[in-house]
Amino acid sequence: MSHYRRILVVTPTLGHSVFLDKTMDSVATQLLDILHVISAPAEKQPALQRRFPHARVVPDGGKSGGIYGALNAALAQVTEGWDWFTYINDDDLLLPGFSEVFYRHMRSAAPEPVIYGDVDLIDESDRAISRVTTERDPRWIPALLQQGISPLMQHGMLFRRDIVRKLQGFDLRYRLCADLDFWLRAYVAGARFRYYPKRVGQFRLRSGQLSASTATTRHEQDEIVKRHLPVPVSPWNVRFARWRYRACNLPRYLERTRMRGIRTSYQLLQGKTVQR
Repeated sequence: MSHYRRILVVTPTLGHSVFLDKTMDSVATQLLDILHVISAPAEKQPALQRRFPHARVVPDGGKSGGIYGALNAALAQVTEGWDWFTYINDDDLLLPGFSEVFYRHMRSAAPEPVIYGDVDLIDESDRAISRVTTERDPRWIPALLQQGISPLMQHGMLFRRDIVRKLQGFDLRYRLCADLDFWLRAYVAGARFRYYPKRVGQFRLRSGQLSASTATTRHEQDEIVKRHLPVPVSPWNVRFARWRYRACNLPRYLERTRMRGIRTSYQLLQGKTVQR
C-alpha cells in the first residue's frame, strides 16, 4: 500500500486497562498500513514499549489533560509519516470492517476527507448490546444535533491529515465531548463526510467510565452545538430529520429493546431502564 494511505491510530491510556491487549490486537490485525501510537504517562512508557514493541509510545499531556490532552500530545509529537488519523480508547475495539471501509474509500475517484461507519455497543464480557443509531446522510446532521440527537459515533472515524492540521487538536474545555467538537468543526468548515454501512468499531460500556456522566455529556453537547450551529434549522427540516432518523434506525431500536429493554442511548450509558 502506498505511503499516502498510512493511518495514524492513537490509543490514550493510563496503562492499567484490562482490555488494552484486546484493543492493541484489534489494531494490529487490521490489513492496513498503520502507525499505532500509545499516549501514556511518562512513568508507564518503558513498560508499555516493552509490552507492545510494534507500537510507538509517547508521553501524554498529564493527568489534567485527560483523554483529549493525551490525543493532542500524540498529534504534537507524531507530525510526520501518516496521512489519515483516528483514535481508539484502551477498552474499545476496531473491527475488520474498518479495513474494508478504508480500502473501498480509497478506490473512490474523489475520496471524502472524513469517513465513518457503524459502531456496536458491547459489555465488559464482549457481549453485544446494540448497534449505535447513525445518520447515513451527513446533510441531516445539523437538524439532528439541534434537537439533542447525536447522529454518529467517533469510533472508527477517519480524518485526512490536512483536516487534522486545520482543526489544530481537540478542545480541552470539553471533558467528554471534545470528539464531537472536533468532527463538528470539520463539518461546519465544509469538509465532506461519507458514511459506509459497515461495522467499524465497538464501544465498551463498563462501570465507572466517564461517558456514564450523562448530565455532563448533555451540557457539553448543547454548548458545542450552539457554538458551531448558531442558526436554527427550519422547523420542517427538524421534524423531517427526526422522523427520517427514527425510521432508518428502527431495526436498531428494536434490537436494543430485545437485548436490554426500552432504553435510550443515554440510559444505556447509565445502565438504567425507563421508569414505567
